[in-house]
Amino acid sequence: MRLFEGAKARDDVHMKSTGGSNPLTESGTFRYGLRMSNPVADSVLMFTLTFVGAVLVLRFGFEILKMVFAERPMFPDFVSFWSAGFFAVQGAAVEAYNYQLLNSFQFEEFGQGELPFLYPPTWLMVISPFSMLPYRPSALLFEALQVIALAVACRYLLRDRAILWILIFFPTVISGIIHGQNAVLNTALLAGALGALDRDRPVLAGILIGLLSYKPQLGILIPFALLAGREYRAFASAAVTTLLFATASWVVFGAEVWRAFIETIAFARDWLESGQTPANKYASILGWLRQFGVGNTAGMIVQVGFALASVGAVVWSWRQDLPMTLKGSLLVIGTCLSTPYLLDYDLALLVIPVLLLIQQGNESGYLSFEKLSIALAVFSFLFTSLWGVQMPITAIGVPSIVLFALVLRRAVVGQRAGFGQTSCPA
Repeated sequence: MRLFEGAKARDDVHMKSTGGSNPLTESGTFRYGLRMSNPVADSVLMFTLTFVGAVLVLRFGFEILKMVFAERPMFPDFVSFWSAGFFAVQGAAVEAYNYQLLNSFQFEEFGQGELPFLYPPTWLMVISPFSMLPYRPSALLFEALQVIALAVACRYLLRDRAILWILIFFPTVISGIIHGQNAVLNTALLAGALGALDRDRPVLAGILIGLLSYKPQLGILIPFALLAGREYRAFASAAVTTLLFATASWVVFGAEVWRAFIETIAFARDWLESGQTPANKYASILGWLRQFGVGNTAGMIVQVGFALASVGAVVWSWRQDLPMTLKGSLLVIGTCLSTPYLLDYDLALLVIPVLLLIQQGNESGYLSFEKLSIALAVFSFLFTSLWGVQMPITAIGVPSIVLFALVLRRAVVGQRAGFGQTSCPA
C-alpha cells in the first residue's frame, strides 16, 4: 500500500551503505518504539481517512444542493466578505465596519445577514476585487483559488506527494470550503511558508507569513519559532511584508478605514464572547471548555496554560536539529491550541501535521499506536458540528490535543535518536 509504506526500503539502503548494520533498528523493529508497516493499523487509518472524508464530501454535496435549490447564497460566510468588498469597490470602504449598515445590506441582497466584517483592512483589500463580480461566480472563483493554492503549497511542502489525496477528504478543509471562509487560504500560506523554510528560502517564507497577517491570531507563535530557529532573514522578511501589506491598505483605503477597524476590536470581542456564535463552533481550548459549562475565567486560565506549553514546545523544537516535518507540525498545532479565538473551520490547518506525520512515518517508521492515534484524531471530527449535526458538547478539542501529543512524542524520539533534517528537493 503506497500511502503507508514503511521505512523498509530506506532502511535496506542504509544497511547496504553501512555494511549491513543500521543503528536505528534492531531485530526488524526500530529502536525508540519505531515500527515497520502494520497492516491492521494501515487499514484502520486508511478507512478512517476515507470514511470521514466521504461523510464530509456527501455533506458538501448536500450543502451545494441546498444552496442551489433553496436559492440560498453559496458558501454563506463569504456573504460577509463580498458585502464588505462591495462597499470598498463603491468607494465607501469605511462602511464595511459599520455593522448595522452591513447587516441591512446583507438582508437586502441575500435575505439573510448578521455577519459582521471583523478583519483588518489588509483582508478587505484582498477580497475587494472579488466583489466586482456577481456573488455566485465571485464565491466560486474565491473557493477555486483557495483550493488551488492549498494543493500547490502542500505539493511544495511534501516530499511524498502520493499522500496529497488526503486534502480532498480532510474534514476541516471541506468545512472551510462549505462555510466560504478563508481557512483553506490560511493553511496554504502557512504550508507554503514551512516548505520555503525547509528549502532554505527564508525571504519567500517571510513573505508568505507576512501575507497571513490578515489573520493575526494565527501568527502568535511564529515569532517564537523563527527566533528560536535563528531564522532571522525569514523574521525580517515577515516583518517587512506585514508592514508593507498594512501600508498598501492604508494607501488604498485611507487612515479612516484603519481607525474604523480599530474601533471594531471591542465589538469583535463582545461578539465572540456574547454567544452570537454557538459554543459548539469554537475549536479553541477556551471555547471547548465552555461547552462543559466552565466559566470564562477558569477556561482562560486553562487556555493560557496550553498556550504556554505550546510556546515551550515550539521554542524547544525549533532550537533542535529536527526536520521541518516535526517542528513545523508543532508550530501549526501549537497555534491552534494557543489562540482563544478559533472556530471549527480554522482547523483546516491540522491537515498540515497530519500529512507531515504520515510522510515522516513512511520515511522513518511509525511509533507504537501512532497510526491508530492519527485515525482517532481524524475520526473525532465526526463528533463535532462540522458535518451538520448540532451537538451541545463536541469532540472539537480532541484532534489538536492528540496530534500535539503525537508530534511532541515523535520530536523527543527524534531528538534522542539524533535524526537530522532531510533536505527537500528543489
